[in-house]
Amino acid sequence: MKDRWNLRFAQDDWAYGKEANEYLKQIITELEPGEAWFAADGEGRNAVWAATLGWNCQVFDYAAMGAAKCKMLADEHDVKVSYHVKDLVDVQLSKCDLIACSWFHTSPEIRSRHMPRILHSLRVGGHFVMEGYHKSQMSRSSGGPKNLDLLFDLDEVIAELTGPAAPQMKVIQAEVTETTLDESDLHRGDAMVVRIHLKRV
Repeated sequence: MKDRWNLRFAQDDWAYGKEANEYLKQIITELEPGEAWFAADGEGRNAVWAATLGWNCQVFDYAAMGAAKCKMLADEHDVKVSYHVKDLVDVQLSKCDLIACSWFHTSPEIRSRHMPRILHSLRVGGHFVMEGYHKSQMSRSSGGPKNLDLLFDLDEVIAELTGPAAPQMKVIQAEVTETTLDESDLHRGDAMVVRIHLKRV
């Protein structure tokens, strides 16, 4: 799997475009800039965009080829982004005000253990924001894993992110919705997505 992502990010173009995810932009624009981590941010499009708003951004992703693309994009926008070639299972986040991710699909076993774990890095008042494909996306051709286990069930994910392994989190938004994606050829068309916005209290 890691080789697949490295090959994808080694291409001359940007796999998912250079623009940040629209849902992340919508939420993050309303927040006061601070310390941010972008999980599995690939070529860094979300982190670089946030850095232009004044966020101090760090990325973790296990595909090393993403780091070079992220630096190119950051240089293009005259910002700095720190990139860590790490997997979710072994990354240790520094204290932060925001953790954000889009299309971060991993196995339920890893997600249920390690996503709540990294939430402990949020300061009180910090935010967690994510968008991912819902299980009803399976039959659509607008992107996402073709493995039902890797797609999101909203109730299941919220139970993990607000459960006993997580810090105390307030649910600000948690919904399944249909949206029209236009990020790249890999993410284009009508899609069923999960959108989650939590705040540490």
